[in-house]
Parts: sequence; C-alpha cells; structure tokens
Amino acid sequence: MNVDKHWFEEGVFFAKKYFSWMARDNKRTRQKIKKYFTPEYMDALNFTGLNIEPLDILVFAHAGAFISFMIIFMIDLIVIFSYGLNIGAIDTLTLLLMIITSSFLPLIIMNLLANYPKTYARYVNIHSLGDIPEVLSYLVMYLKLVPNLENSVKFAASESSTSLVRDLRKMLWDMEIRVYHGINDALTNFADYWGRWSDHFKRALYLIRSSIQEPEEAQRVITLNRALDVGLDGTRDLMNQFASKLHQPTMFIYSIGIMIPLSLIAMLPAAGLVGMNVTIFQVFFLYDIILPLFVFLYTRKILLSRPATFNPPAIPSNHPDLVGIDTHKRLIISLVVGLLIAMPGILFMAIPMFMPGNSSNEILNFISNPSGLNSYFPVTLFIIWGIAATVTLYSLSVYRPYKKIRDNIKQIEKEFSDALYILGKRISEEKSPEESFMYAANTMEGAKIAKVFSHTSYNLTAMHTNIQDALFSSEYGSLRHVYSDRIKAIMRLFVEGIHKSQRSVSISIIRIADHLKELQQVENKIKDTLYPLTSTLKSTAAVFAPLIAGVTLAITKLISNIIHSMASKLPTETFAGGYSNTFASITDVFTLENVRPEYFVLVVGIYIIELVFLLTRFTNGIDEGDDKAEYMYSLGKIMPTAVVVLTITIIVGQILFSSIVRTI
Repeated sequence: MNVDKHWFEEGVFFAKKYFSWMARDNKRTRQKIKKYFTPEYMDALNFTGLNIEPLDILVFAHAGAFISFMIIFMIDLIVIFSYGLNIGAIDTLTLLLMIITSSFLPLIIMNLLANYPKTYARYVNIHSLGDIPEVLSYLVMYLKLVPNLENSVKFAASESSTSLVRDLRKMLWDMEIRVYHGINDALTNFADYWGRWSDHFKRALYLIRSSIQEPEEAQRVITLNRALDVGLDGTRDLMNQFASKLHQPTMFIYSIGIMIPLSLIAMLPAAGLVGMNVTIFQVFFLYDIILPLFVFLYTRKILLSRPATFNPPAIPSNHPDLVGIDTHKRLIISLVVGLLIAMPGILFMAIPMFMPGNSSNEILNFISNPSGLNSYFPVTLFIIWGIAATVTLYSLSVYRPYKKIRDNIKQIEKEFSDALYILGKRISEEKSPEESFMYAANTMEGAKIAKVFSHTSYNLTAMHTNIQDALFSSEYGSLRHVYSDRIKAIMRLFVEGIHKSQRSVSISIIRIADHLKELQQVENKIKDTLYPLTSTLKSTAAVFAPLIAGVTLAITKLISNIIHSMASKLPTETFAGGYSNTFASITDVFTLENVRPEYFVLVVGIYIIELVFLLTRFTNGIDEGDDKAEYMYSLGKIMPTAVVVLTITIIVGQILFSSIVRTI
C-alpha cells in the first residue's frame, strides 16, 4: 500500500527546497532551536511520527510567514494604487486595518506552523482514543473464541492499522525484549499509560486481563461483555458530554460569525449619517480576512477538544477505483473552468478602470454603470461563480469515488452482523461451511454481503479450496475486494476457530454478531446526539447564511439608492451648512468607484464562500472526526447550493427593491 505524506511534511519539503536561506544551520539558529524546541516539544514530535527535524520546522514557519506577508503586501499595494499612490488620502481606519493584517497575520501563520507538531500530537492522542472501540472489540472477540491473552493482543495488533495499535505493537515488542515480565505486566503498564486520557479504556483492559483468571466459561464471557460495555459506555458518555458543551460555542459562531456581521452590512449606507467614511477596503479586511481568521481559530480550538469515537474505514490509495484519479490534472482543469466562468466578471470590473468617465459607448456604459446592468445583475457574481465552480468541480471529481467506496464499506459492515448471525446459527446445526455460506447468502439476497458469502460458497464447492483461501486468496478470495478491516478480522477469527471446533466457533460467531450490533447501536446513538447541531450548521452554511447575505446586500443597495435619491432632490440652500453637507458626504462615499454596490457583492460573496469552507469543516469535524474525503465531498455538495441561493436572492432582491426606489 502506498503511504501518502502528511501535508506538513510536504510543506516542510517545499520550504527546504525554496526557503532554506531563511534559517541557516549556524550557531545562532542552533541556539534558537535549543530555546524553543524543548524536550516536551521533541517528545510530541516523536509521538506524531512526522519525519522532520526542528530546523526544517523553523524554515517552514518562516516561509509561511513570508508568503502570507507577501500576499497581504500585494493587497496593500492594490489599496494604495486605488488611491493614486497617495497614502495620505487613505482614511485612518483602512490604514489601521492594513497595518494590523500585515503585522499580525504573518505572525499568526508562523506561530500556527511552528507549534503544529504539538497540536498534531494532541490530535493524534485524542484521535487514538477513537480506536478504543475497535481495539476492545478485537480483544474481546478473540478471547471469546480462544482464552489466550497474549494471542488476543497479537491479533488486535495485526488486524488493525490505527494509531492506538502502533503503541500496542510497541508494547508487544517491549515484551519480546524483556522490558516487561509477561503479557499481564505489559498490559497493565499499557492500561495505566492510556488511562491518563481514558479511564474507561483502562478499566476495560483490567477487566479483559482478569477474564483470563475466571475458572468458568460463562463467568469469563460475562467479564468480557462487561469490559466491552465499559468501553462503549465510556465512548458514548464522552461524546454526550462534548455535545452538551457545544451549544454555547455553536450559538457564538452563529451570532458573531454569521448573523451580526451580515446584519451590519445593511447599516453601512447609513454610516455616513454619523460621519463615517466606509470604504470597500475596510469591509474587505474585516469580512474576508479578520473575521474568517477568527472563526477558523475558534472552530479549530473546539475541534481539538472533540473526543474521537469511531474512526472512518481506511481506504487504501491503491484501490482499483482510485488508481485512475490524477488529482493534479483535475485541479488544473477545475482552475481553468473556474477562470473561464469568472472572466466576464473580471473584464466588467476592469472596464471602468480603462474607460473614460463620459464614454460615448452605450454598451460599455450599461455594463459598468451602477444604474445599468449592475442594478439588476451584479457582474461580480461571475467571479463568485468561478470560485465556486473550481471548488465544486475539484471536490466532486476527486472525492466522489472516495465517498462511494466508503458508503459501500459502511453498507457491507451494516449488513455483516445479520449475515454473521445467520451463518453462526446454520453452523450450530452442524451444516458444512459451504452450505452455511450459501444459506446465509440466499437469506440475505439483495444485500451486498450476500454476494461475498455466495462467492465464498462457490470457492469452497466449485474450486475445492480451503476456507482460508476461499476468503483471503489474493487471486480469487471473496474478500479481496472487501476493504473492511472489521469484516476481515472477524472472518480470520472464523477461520481460526473452524479448525478447532465447529460447535464452539458457531457459538462465538453468534456472540460476535450480537457484539457488532451493539457497536452499530452505539455509533447510531452518537450520530443521533450530534445530528441537531450538525444539521443546523449545515443548513446555515448552505441556505440561511447565503439567504441572509443576499437579502442584506439588496437592502444595502436599496438604502444606498434612497439616500442618493434624497440627496439629489433636496436643494442645497434648504440645508445650508448643515444637513446638505451630510447628504453630500453620503453621496460621495457611495458613488466612488471603489465602493460600488457590485463590489460589496464580491466582498460578501467571498465571505460566504469562506463561511462554507469553515462551517463545513466544523460540522464534518464534529460528525465524522478527521475525514478529509467526507469533508471535501460535503464541500462540493454544499458550495453550489450556497452560491445559487446567494445569486437568486441578490437578483430577485435587487429587482424588487429597484422598483421600490423608482416609486420614491
């Protein structure tokens, strides 16, 4: 199996290649490394398994700060050029926002990158707790079949590829080199170590260890079931506690990150009444840089405290359905398509910069004039569509196969417990394995697992092979295209048990089927607990936030037009020295080229796209944990919905409100 590099390792490799000059390996740099990279930091780095050195991290952190500064600096140059290279003409608030973002954003990026290994170590630690149900289930299932503690640990270590199992393998290795006096001593130390983060895991391991000492079979099974219950109940309780604490942070994100900022947009045209000179650059820095950064850091903090429950099934990179996916090629295609869609908006925005103020070309005037095409259809929507098209096309084209494979695995695992129960019952009636597999396949007809069992029966009867090869042969095994570690592990238990006693293995298989049902019930209850939160946030990202933004932008255009209309109709002499100047200042502010209403549409549209990214990541992190494929697929599904809602709301709102303005 091909192992993909972590994004942080790829970033470090890129920084070493192009930015190594930013942190030379000299005495000063070594002193800095000794100061900041403490033993605790190095322990965290070693725990993550990232193949990088402190100097490399330092280079990457400086490179990230430099690149982010250059991006912000380019934006600052655009602002300065828009004011005719006259820095003195830039208002104080805009200048202050430029300084804040240029100074603090690179520092934040550098801090995030420099401390990422510690953050990732914490994530791996919490993520490892999500392996607890799987590890416990493998231990319990094996011990119900064969009461050998050492072999059960070896089985769990060999059948799983999770992060917690890496420590389990290390424990076995330490036992082999006599660090521990035996499996009981090793498992006790392992339980005490992980008990610092999960008391229920520690208790479950102690129960598993004590089950071996039970003299009677029935009592041993009761103790193992108790160990499993302790693990599952602890996992469920952790998630319930996390869900109960999510209400306030979710409301905070909903209000501070969405409702209040979008509501304030409608008040911008009236800001001139109190002497505020609102510019598009102020809105851009606040809404497209500072506010999304705040939401990102806040949601990131919440997700880092999420207790892991059940990790998603791993999909190997060499899966047949994934081999033909060229991510770089599809990214380039997506960017080209997005650029083509955005091009009309870019050109329409560029027209006023090169067209004379009183151009005689009526078509160009109609396109660029705020009272022309933009009063019904803001041309900057093309740019929003281009960005959304790029994200949607790439996400769905690359990650739809992952989603399909994962759904297929989950469906097979869901059906497997019922099929396993039928198989165990049939074997308990002293039927042959091939007949039992065929009976289970016929009973489960129409299910995906039925094809697997039918194939197994065919291998046993037609090819006269043994059960091991019928299931696991790389050439014709029925499980060679079943990418579920859980199913393969249980069937290996079945193969091991069938050679010893058909009757005992039938009893164990029935118990394992009941055990799988318990696992599925716990998974479903946890999802039901989280559903109200995740569904609300997903609806907000896909519908409510774009709807509110569209209505607010239409109201902003309405208020701006009303103020402009009132200012043009009221005689100056009526409000000499007083209100006339106020109305004049409002008119000046909202008729400047850099604050045209369609520019507000662009800035707020970018903010909505950023919200879709952030809220989708947040909801996916709550619901699925760290599942990149699920996140990207959800992003590809939600992004076009959000942009369509925003577009329709803006166009309908502007048409309706334009008719209101004409009646005033």
